[in-house]
Amino acid sequence: MRNERKLYSRTCDLCHASIISNYSPDKKVTVYCPACWWGDSWSALSFGRDFDFNRPFFEQYRELSQSMPKISSITLGDNINSDYTHDGYRLKNCYLIFDGEQAEDCYYGELYGLIKDCCDFLYVKECELCYECIHCNKCFDLRFSRYCNNCSSSWFLLDCNSCKNCIGCTNLVQKEYHIFNQPYSKEEFESKRVAMRLDTHSGVVELRRKAEDFFLTHPRRATRGYMNEDVSGDNLSESKNTFDSYDCMGMRDCRYCTNCMMGCNDSYDIDAWGTDTANCYNCAYVGAGAQNMLGCFYCGFGVSNLSYCIFCLQGGKGSLFGCEAIRKEGYCILNKQYSQDEYEEMVPRIIEHMQKTGEWTQFFPLTMSLFAYNETVANDYFPLAKQETLNSGLQLKETDDRMPDVERVINALELPDSINDIPDDILNWAIRCDQSGRPFKIQKAELEYYRKMTIPLPRKHFDIRHAKRLALRPPRKLWNRQCTKCQKVIATSYAPDSPEIVYCESCYLHLVY
Repeated sequence: MRNERKLYSRTCDLCHASIISNYSPDKKVTVYCPACWWGDSWSALSFGRDFDFNRPFFEQYRELSQSMPKISSITLGDNINSDYTHDGYRLKNCYLIFDGEQAEDCYYGELYGLIKDCCDFLYVKECELCYECIHCNKCFDLRFSRYCNNCSSSWFLLDCNSCKNCIGCTNLVQKEYHIFNQPYSKEEFESKRVAMRLDTHSGVVELRRKAEDFFLTHPRRATRGYMNEDVSGDNLSESKNTFDSYDCMGMRDCRYCTNCMMGCNDSYDIDAWGTDTANCYNCAYVGAGAQNMLGCFYCGFGVSNLSYCIFCLQGGKGSLFGCEAIRKEGYCILNKQYSQDEYEEMVPRIIEHMQKTGEWTQFFPLTMSLFAYNETVANDYFPLAKQETLNSGLQLKETDDRMPDVERVINALELPDSINDIPDDILNWAIRCDQSGRPFKIQKAELEYYRKMTIPLPRKHFDIRHAKRLALRPPRKLWNRQCTKCQKVIATSYAPDSPEIVYCESCYLHLVY
């Protein structure tokens, strides 16, 4: 249902301005720019219709949804100079970042909160000056690292906490001036760091190879997390009584949840996002005070008592059932408003009808998605080859990589090795990705960032870099295998045939602390 990172040029169907949208121009749907969609020149209630008890609910909802204007890209609040983004709140000077809130001067990333001067990231929170980081929290000036907390001025760290000035280290806590887990004096550390030539592409490639080889010789924790009580899954933090969940923080009494970085209570089968969210079931992207939700998609900001609603993003005066883009109004069914008594009489009848058709408690069917499978985040977690997609009856969108209007096209392998040797003219060139062959450009603010951080220019297209970050994360699945040290059977996100050394919780904590 969700296209997060594919953006296209098209025209607002209301004000006719040129806009950036996650709906491609060939999509036969009405699309408004954010200013028009949030404005008062149209009313979602004008699309209301009667419920037909002789037809399935999802069939009726599809017809309603297809008639409704869509917001070109989800912007929540006032974003500044951040047109080429989607699903962002309170952004400033950001480019191609997706699904998060409160970012400034950030580029190329997904899933974030409260960050500044970050680039090429995945799951970062309260971070600044971080580059190529994955699942990092409260870090500063950290590069090429993953699963770190409170770390700074370091390169290529894995599972480190409160470390500073470290390179190629893993499983360290409160250490400084370490290289591959060995301590050095400040002078020795600086001398070795300079010798690594981390301003060059070749130096970074060599250090990455050494670091990954080194990480395989050291134990991994069976599942990651901290400050948890009675949980199962992976990468959970500050949670209690939460099971079979992944990549979440601040959860209470939940199960089968993913990407809830802002926390939920008493919820089940939720994919993102949280914050004062409770009593929700089988929803995607609900939060900011969302309460008592069933089968909803992109609903939040004070809403409550919603069933099967999409893009209802402001708290209303009452319950909603099967509605889209309703703001503040209450007691609506298929966008038609009723009195409270009429609404409360009709809803139990609709539920009974949906129970008979087998629709009740199910999420919206795939046929309702307006996007091709390879446009959606589903393809990130369950990738399908072209023929597999077509055989499954799903839509497929061909990649359009027309060469931009540039002075020169350069192969990535021909770029200068050091960021210090990159000319200003690179802004007028297209770089051909050294893996996919797809062209991409460097933006002015992006080039300034690489120079400030003394980081070599990327050689791969943003989509390829994003895929490589995803591949560095364990799958959202647990296997039973033995602790390498004590032989106890443990549940872990590392498959039994994977090469990592995996310790149970007690053995790992004994090793680290």
